Amino acid sequence: MRSHRSVMLLLPFAVAPVLLAGCGSSDSAADAAATTSSSSTGSSAASSSSAAPSASADSDAEKKETFCTEVPALLSDISDDLQGVTAAPEQAPALLAEAVDKISAVQPPADAAPQWQRLVTAWTSMRDLLAQADLTNPQANTDLAPQLQSLQTELVDSGTAVDDYGKANC
Repeated sequence: MRSHRSVMLLLPFAVAPVLLAGCGSSDSAADAAATTSSSSTGSSAASSSSAAPSASADSDAEKKETFCTEVPALLSDISDDLQGVTAAPEQAPALLAEAVDKISAVQPPADAAPQWQRLVTAWTSMRDLLAQADLTNPQANTDLAPQLQSLQTELVDSGTAVDDYGKANC
């Protein structure tokens, strides 16, 4: 099974070429993402904030199990969805917005929440950057290159943090 990190790390490379011609793209990363197996998207378990401490611990254990089993499939589905972005750049904003909505809906266990929120924030920033881009003329987006580089670094770092959590806890 592909780790959380490897799927998450491939996602920016599917979107980056849309922003800037030749800046930050990686054909091998896109090819690797294309080979990721897909499965149905799942949603995480909800918790009750009024639950007793032991029920809260049970709920967090359920969140952890759900997170560990459903997040890889969710990320695989997102990766699959983003594969066509370079061929149809006009679809990129909608696809990225949908991806951000999906990952924002995940309710991670308490001990993974900081790492997951950092990843969601990075993806939200990528979505917002893409909204500023002229998708009809990638060369017109060269002023966005420094922001794109920074976001790619943050996506890799936050993806690594989530992957480290998964390796240690899933």
